[in-house]
Amino acid sequence: MYQRRRILGTYLGVGLAAALLPGISPVDDGPFWQTILACIGFLIVNQVIHTYPSSIRTAPPVALLALAAVGIVQDSLVWLLVSWLSGQMGSGLHVDGFLTALLGGAITRVTTLAVMALGPRPEPA
Repeated sequence: MYQRRRILGTYLGVGLAAALLPGISPVDDGPFWQTILACIGFLIVNQVIHTYPSSIRTAPPVALLALAAVGIVQDSLVWLLVSWLSGQMGSGLHVDGFLTALLGGAITRVTTLAVMALGPRPEPA
């Protein structure tokens, strides 16, 4: 259940960061699918490098803050990776600099953690 929420939170976070931050823009003013490509990049990296608490509601605050800080750095680096790959492919999202990537990473991670915390508690499998 948390995996579905994590995927939804990632999609919402990437879309929100791309809409709110003026430093994140489409490479060639193309269609909306370029944001979807960025989301797919985030999902692949977030599945390989799993920096989310197993249960967000019962995690100790110190562990939650540590994982959030590591996650913000991870998402910032993914924003820079997506920007570089978009430049190589000629389509996608362009990120202006590290500060924009850091803000985008913070927006993406906070949105993902918020979506994971909402709703009923998943049943253990």
